[in-house]
Amino acid sequence: MVPNLFEILVAFAPVVAIACVVLYLILRFVVWAPQRDKMLEAVRKHAFWTGVIAWALSSLAGANQAGTFPASQMQLSPNPWAVVPFFWIIGPVAAVLVVHLVGQLSWPAPKSPTRMAVLEFRRIRDFVQPTLGWTVLGVFLLSAGVLVWLAFAPGFPAREARSPKEGTWHGQLNSRVPGWVLATALGTALVVLALGTLFVMALIASRRSIEGLDSTQNKTLRTIGMNRLLRVAATVASGLAAIAGNFLGQSGPDVEASSWVNWLGLLNIVVSIAMLLWKPALLDSPTDDAGYNVLFATGASPDLTSGDGPAAARFTNSARAAVFPAAIVGAAVGYATHGWFGLMGIVALSAVFALLAILGLEFVLRRKYATPGTPRSKVRVLLPRPMYFAFAIAAVGLVLALINAHSVAKSGSPNSWDGLAAPEAMYWVPGIAALAILASALSAAWFVLARPGLSNAPATLDRTLRRRSLFRVARTVTGSWYAILGILLIMIPVAPDPNPLMSGFESGIFGALCLVIAALVSFYPMRGFTPADFMPAAKHNTSLSN
Repeated sequence: MVPNLFEILVAFAPVVAIACVVLYLILRFVVWAPQRDKMLEAVRKHAFWTGVIAWALSSLAGANQAGTFPASQMQLSPNPWAVVPFFWIIGPVAAVLVVHLVGQLSWPAPKSPTRMAVLEFRRIRDFVQPTLGWTVLGVFLLSAGVLVWLAFAPGFPAREARSPKEGTWHGQLNSRVPGWVLATALGTALVVLALGTLFVMALIASRRSIEGLDSTQNKTLRTIGMNRLLRVAATVASGLAAIAGNFLGQSGPDVEASSWVNWLGLLNIVVSIAMLLWKPALLDSPTDDAGYNVLFATGASPDLTSGDGPAAARFTNSARAAVFPAAIVGAAVGYATHGWFGLMGIVALSAVFALLAILGLEFVLRRKYATPGTPRSKVRVLLPRPMYFAFAIAAVGLVLALINAHSVAKSGSPNSWDGLAAPEAMYWVPGIAALAILASALSAAWFVLARPGLSNAPATLDRTLRRRSLFRVARTVTGSWYAILGILLIMIPVAPDPNPLMSGFESGIFGALCLVIAALVSFYPMRGFTPADFMPAAKHNTSLSN
């Protein structure tokens, strides 16, 4: 049989990836010779490409059918271990760990003939973002639980094709090996991944500091390494659970169903998207304003501890104390109008009330800490780039869902719309709800950008506060649009294709996925300010060393 394009890509991808790694190492040690004044940029590129290469090698696509096989394959070898692709299961795990290990061992070597001794006690947890650490731990525990469940799953032989008189399904269904066989392979990979991740994390925490970077930059660099390692490790761990989910979802010989849904595979997609969007901290120079990550870096200036900076930072930390109650009030109002707008009213009004609360917080911030006429600090990067992509996907999906709702309303196809009885309400209500959320978001964003600068606080902090408020606005509008899209896909499904040979579009599954994405986006974490952000530089370094 002639291999198809996908099989060719899967076969040659590891070879190309290894060649890329070798080429990168040659460029890193032979061609690139970072000068002292360009050390920061070289370190940024090194950390970035280490993460990219590891992510490129983390695919488990070659093992997606592990443990299942057609009847003809078992005739060639009765050994169940022969149908477990150990290379495609263990290979990506080892590749990810090796790439990060090489990345930590290949930092620029010190050029000075003397080396300054630094007395500091470094622990792994000092460089792990708490929310990310707990999330990754949850993914590993979930994957381990799935593999325990997998170990008790029975195997069964393949089901031959049937004639129309023998049942409703006429095709052949694959066989599967006993569950403990596949659980052993996947469990081995998960244990290697966990132990290897801990080893590389220990290496990140204990390796020497890089010459040419100060203590804060070295700490940020270690945090970036932990971030990229944990994100790709969580993606691979959820991929192992997705392989088990495909195995467990196989229809047995006594089941007439010809298809199934791999819910663990959908969870793997959600985890992959979340880890892809979980942006690491930005390694900045103390002399330039390269952007400051809106989620983790604070932009606070330890050298300027006086003024209104700490008070303004504490005030913005209390945003959730105002936004959450406002969203609850909006949801209550939406529930009261359920007969008119259905679930759309709950989503739309909770989002609108939350956005109005953000606008109110900016108004109070302006009255207390800003003076009219104070020059506004220019924000170079308004939002993380993935947020633009997420918003664009939600917008395109909403347009297509509204078009489908219009066609369903005209044709009278079955649906679960719970709002006004008029057919036009199926597309008018969601459209107006989305526009109302967008109008509220634009109003809040305009107020954030038009606010005068803080009169007695560092300009860096002022830029960071604007960026964090803009992120709250974008996070709310994008999450609510995904929620509206998910409700539309569930309540107003896409009409099935009249051609029986065409595969149907399961809009309910995509609707549930949109709701999960809405929850992830709406509650995407943002680092709060702490008193340590405003300590004088000497005291701050002393507290870190202690």
